[in-house]
Parts: sequence; structure tokens; C-alpha cells
Amino acid sequence: MIIKFSNYSMYLSLKQFKREAKLNLKKYSTFLRGFTRRKVKGLNSKVKGFHNEAYKIIDCGQCANCCKTMSPAYTKADVKRISKHMGMTEDAYWKKYLKKDEEGDIINRKTPCHFLDKDNRCAIYDIRPSDCRRYPHTQRKDFVFQREVHIQNIESCPITFHVVKRMHELVFEKK
Repeated sequence: MIIKFSNYSMYLSLKQFKREAKLNLKKYSTFLRGFTRRKVKGLNSKVKGFHNEAYKIIDCGQCANCCKTMSPAYTKADVKRISKHMGMTEDAYWKKYLKKDEEGDIINRKTPCHFLDKDNRCAIYDIRPSDCRRYPHTQRKDFVFQREVHIQNIESCPITFHVVKRMHELVFEKK
């Protein structure tokens, strides 16, 4: 997977992305934690632009790292909709695929996600959990207030990494 950022290649594989994300995690985490003290004119439009830029150069379907390493939080409505689609009772679906985590969120029992097919595509894309629909959350207008989510996603999602990296460049390098 070749991913181009502007006029340069940042990494050629998911393995290289993970290496770069790990190397920059502390710098970008510190940056995000201190972001509330920074005044960035037109923040929401800049974040939206970086988000759109990322989606033009990164193919989530080639990556699917979120589905391989993380679990969405399911709502009760998600469980009801998906279990019905699967032809299972909610209880049977729970027993086979779901559990509650330490915070009480409903999550997958295992990773990778049981709906991830061999081509890195979601087998239930049209009815996927609402958490999956909103991922990676970089498109939201409350970017600053989602900073802990972004910190969590920097190492998992090339799109999040790209948006945070571009925000860092904007603030510190005035690009």
C-alpha cells in the first residue's frame, strides 16, 4: 500500500505506518493534550480539509487496521439490527460474538472483527455498528474535545495519524 501525502510518500506499508506512528506518538499526544490552549483560526474547516485529504490518499479497505486491532462499541440498537440480519436472536448473538469491557461497553469478544472478510472489507458494511460509521472521528466538528480518542487512534489509523500530523505541521511549521 503506497500512501502519498502531498508530494512525498510517507510510508509504503502498514508496518511502516505503525513504526512511524510509534516514533511520533509522544510528540503528537503531547500536542493534542495541549491543543485547547492553542488558537487555530478556522480550525474546523482545516481539520475537515485534512480529513478529506487523508481519504483521498488512504484506502481504508486496503488497511482495515481498525477492524484487525480494535473493537467498536455496540449500542443496543446495533446488536438488535445486526443479530436480526444474521438470523440470530440477540441473546445468541451476544453469546457468540460480544462481551462487556471494563467500562461496561459492548464490544467484540475477539479481534480481528468477525465481519472482516479476506479482502479487508466489512461483510455488513451497510448495517455496521454506529461506532464504525463514525470512525475515525476526525470528521467531527468537536476535534479538540475528541483529542483523547485521537490519541488512542494515532497508532491504529493512518487517517487519524495524517490529520494529527497535518495539524501539528500547521501549528508549528505554519504550512
